[in-house]
Amino acid sequence: MKRILINILATAVLTPSLLMAQSKVQINGKIKPAPAGSVLYLNYVNDGASEQDSVLLDQSGNFRFKATITKPAIARLFISHPENPGLKKNSDKVFFYLEKGTVKFSPSDSLRTAQIDAGDLNRDYSALKSALLPLEREREALFATLNEENKKSELFVKNYIERNEALAESMKKVYRSFITAHSKSIVSFYALERVVGAIPDYAELELLFTSLDNELKQSEQGKTWYDKLQVLKSTAVGAVAPVFTSSTPQGTAIALADLRGKYVLLDFWASWCAPCRSESPHLVQAYEKYSKKGFTIFNISLDSKSAKEAWEKAIKDDNLEQWDHASDLDGFKSATAILYGIQAIPQNFLIDPSGKIVAKNLRGEHLDRELAKIFEK
Repeated sequence: MKRILINILATAVLTPSLLMAQSKVQINGKIKPAPAGSVLYLNYVNDGASEQDSVLLDQSGNFRFKATITKPAIARLFISHPENPGLKKNSDKVFFYLEKGTVKFSPSDSLRTAQIDAGDLNRDYSALKSALLPLEREREALFATLNEENKKSELFVKNYIERNEALAESMKKVYRSFITAHSKSIVSFYALERVVGAIPDYAELELLFTSLDNELKQSEQGKTWYDKLQVLKSTAVGAVAPVFTSSTPQGTAIALADLRGKYVLLDFWASWCAPCRSESPHLVQAYEKYSKKGFTIFNISLDSKSAKEAWEKAIKDDNLEQWDHASDLDGFKSATAILYGIQAIPQNFLIDPSGKIVAKNLRGEHLDRELAKIFEK
């Protein structure tokens, strides 16, 4: 076996404060048939680091791993075949929880179909996966229809998007139901993340988080979600926009409070963000239409220090020089991004002259309609 340790941010660890001591985990099972040269990989995140272990399968297909964890964590097993090396979309893989004790995979011809015999976490997680399975199969069938020929049909694309969105909403309903039925399970944090996504809705997150058992809410992971909820509350529609000061491309300090008295579209973007850049023409149009009526834009870039020139070039190339720009040049770690809970872009906040947030995430025609309601009464 070989073990590779790489320091990264822990994004997949789900942790109750009661389980901080190191725990031993043994993973074993049998996969048949196992083509000669097949390698089974185990990936997981533990205590802020990504770990990878591997074993060469013999013809019997037996495998065994040992791991030491400080916190329960989601892990991935996948098989790399000589004829299909590496991790690909069609790789035979499975996700499960590393938890204290033994995680046993029943003999099977595929990791995907193997039954898992383990503790409470894996029982809960297996129940969730079983509930999602029909929808996941339907989504895979939908994805299979997306080929170059079908992409040429506007009707196909329209129907494809609508069906995909409907499936996503159906899957969210499954996650919500799981959280309600498993209010004491750590797996509910995983389900919660899948429901709210990278741009959470405060009302929905509050409702789901409140439904969790108090002990779970007081866990380490629970406290992290509580902190996220407070940030969302401070940037929800109706809240006074958190104030901050940042730096213009020229290095001059500029504060959000400097723009008080106008309607301000506080827009988070980056030069490398294609969806952000595609919004540039809409922003230019909105600014030219309403700037003389008391509207302005304040762009906050999540570019890094090494991309300062790219940021400045994007401003010029997209004709965005007409309004204010600022950045800490620290990506998603910037103080402003953290203050507003930004985990994905584009995102924006429409702030009224008194400093109150009146709308969020207005893009394209939605932005124009909202501004028309304000300025064309």
